[in-house]
Amino acid sequence: MRKLIAAMAVAMALLGLTQPSTAEPEVADAPRRAGEFKGEIPEADFQNAPGSFEDKVEDAVDKGCDWLKKQQNPEGHFGKLPPNPPTYGGGEPHKYEVGRTAFPLWALCKSGVFPDEPEILKALQWLEKNFNDEKAQQAVTYENACVVNAIEAYYIGIWEVTDRKLTPAKRKKEGIKRWGTEEKGAKKAKHEKKDRKLNVDPKHRKLAERAVKALDNAFQRAYGTGGWRYRNPTTDPGPKNDISATQYALLGYGAASRLGIGYKKENLFEAYKFFIAEQDKDGPKLVREAAPDEEKPEDKKGDDKKKDPNKGTEVRKYNPKKTDRARGWGYCRKDVHMQGDELSYGSMTCAGICGLVVLRGELEDDPKFMAKWKPLAAECDQALSDGLAWMVLNWSVENNPQRGKYRYYYYLYALERLAMFGGLDYIGKHDWYFEGAQVLLREQDGSGMWDTNQEVDPSDVYDTCYALLFLKRATDGIKRPVPVFTGEDQED
Repeated sequence: MRKLIAAMAVAMALLGLTQPSTAEPEVADAPRRAGEFKGEIPEADFQNAPGSFEDKVEDAVDKGCDWLKKQQNPEGHFGKLPPNPPTYGGGEPHKYEVGRTAFPLWALCKSGVFPDEPEILKALQWLEKNFNDEKAQQAVTYENACVVNAIEAYYIGIWEVTDRKLTPAKRKKEGIKRWGTEEKGAKKAKHEKKDRKLNVDPKHRKLAERAVKALDNAFQRAYGTGGWRYRNPTTDPGPKNDISATQYALLGYGAASRLGIGYKKENLFEAYKFFIAEQDKDGPKLVREAAPDEEKPEDKKGDDKKKDPNKGTEVRKYNPKKTDRARGWGYCRKDVHMQGDELSYGSMTCAGICGLVVLRGELEDDPKFMAKWKPLAAECDQALSDGLAWMVLNWSVENNPQRGKYRYYYYLYALERLAMFGGLDYIGKHDWYFEGAQVLLREQDGSGMWDTNQEVDPSDVYDTCYALLFLKRATDGIKRPVPVFTGEDQED
């Protein structure tokens, strides 16, 4: 379902951008391997400890999972009830029980926790017992999207454990705590050109279908576009739609597609209008650098396509020296309810790019909608290019660009999503994963958690989930796009 971002967007991000003379210089000597890092993040003590970078990541994930499992309540959800939960349209305060169950379940499953462990089963049992039609309609957009992704992640875990023959006896004998963060079964299926079909139990498929139906119902039109907010407008007096909730809804739709669950795809065209309308109208010019000689696509007259080496399909050829404008996204431009909502910043720009990539992949591959999508494709390509240009110009993994530590770990998660769905190993000259992982390894608490106290409550649970999903690079593993260009020009 997911193709890589149009090469004009992907290669721009991978190969870097040259800004006119007013630009600040980019960090030189970006890393090619962990041992060569010379970027903006200072070396931390963990780098001098024994073990490879990969070992340190796995150890951090182990500790994070162990901490998160300890936060599970007897009922099945995780963390403490927020001290002052919101009330939507009257009634009782919203306890986020669905989100505090599904999001940690998603993070634990994607981090390689075995699907038969008690914490996983208890969370699933809570959903089976409590996530009925009424609960789904009461849940906010984020919660329903998490349910769909959690169901998918649980069955990916079953796939991996089965593929590796990790029986309980073998795990006990060899002391294996998790099946790991690398989806080997997915790689094997890809190599053998087979689809990874997840055999979802009907009762769990029903949970996902229920969540998708709630996402369909929560979609709303406003100002000539469409998208999502926390709740239906009749119960939420705040902004009509926002970029964050809309991205989450689309992540839920994407997981639904991979599970073979249908949804109202017509909504995607209205969401597309919303992303385009909410992007900055203008921004600083940045010029794409030319690809290195060994990576340049063949320059044949009249030939504007190049074979994707991963799938044999055709993608648009990168156009070096083309000028893009750094245009980002804010939380919402209209109905602002918090200072700064209307300004572009890192997490929302990542969410905007990710949302466009997801909906584009859903529409351009569907025979029913591809003709309607085709006239919009070039505009979408440029929006993606300009969004990535904003990320290059404002690059940081130490902060949420332009917002400091505000929802910082959500920013890293959104960065991971756009890069994995887009098939990006580099953004500009930055190895986004290595740089971000360094920060997470450095900032992990001795107990195993991550917490900036800048997230909604329970912030320790949610921040830890975001950190785990970043370190895991939580994609489904089969159809991650392979970039047309490898980014070898990252070295001077």
